[in-house]
Amino acid sequence: MPRKFIGFTILSTTILLLGGCGFPTTPVDLIEPPIPKTSLQNNNISHDLKKLLPDNAQILSPMQEKKGNDISFGDLDGDGVNEAVVVYEEKNKTGRTLKAALFRQHQKEWRKISEVDGFGYGLDYAGIWDINHDGRPELALGWSLGYAGNGLDIYGWREDKLELLSKKVYQGKLELE
Repeated sequence: MPRKFIGFTILSTTILLLGGCGFPTTPVDLIEPPIPKTSLQNNNISHDLKKLLPDNAQILSPMQEKKGNDISFGDLDGDGVNEAVVVYEEKNKTGRTLKAALFRQHQKEWRKISEVDGFGYGLDYAGIWDINHDGRPELALGWSLGYAGNGLDIYGWREDKLELLSKKVYQGKLELE
């Protein structure tokens, strides 16, 4: 009996030591900085816009941006209210399609007002700002083309839709100035 008890004790101790039992986490280790209000708003907006995309859509994050910057905001139509641009990948029977959708908020409800097709393998850059310095912001979408580099599409808001203004190829990090 004592041998069984000693064997059981050694086995139990070994299992406890190797099983990963450690010290409990201290309260200091559990404290995280508060989430900024804008981040919470963006999470709510992201959720609302995701519901307006096709069921099989996956939102793409630009490779040149920080993680979590999935939505670009800017006033493309000049009404003083920011629109939102979401770039996503839609999978279908024949493969996948890259798209960028422009949303406008009307009475606290988002609506898709324009959409353009993308190209390449993924999203390198997405941003809204006055690229050609004409006083009106443009939408810049950089598409990853693999070894060929990247392709840049510049869109402007014309006649109530996104209109392609220019296309060009670039290598490395995009610098629009």
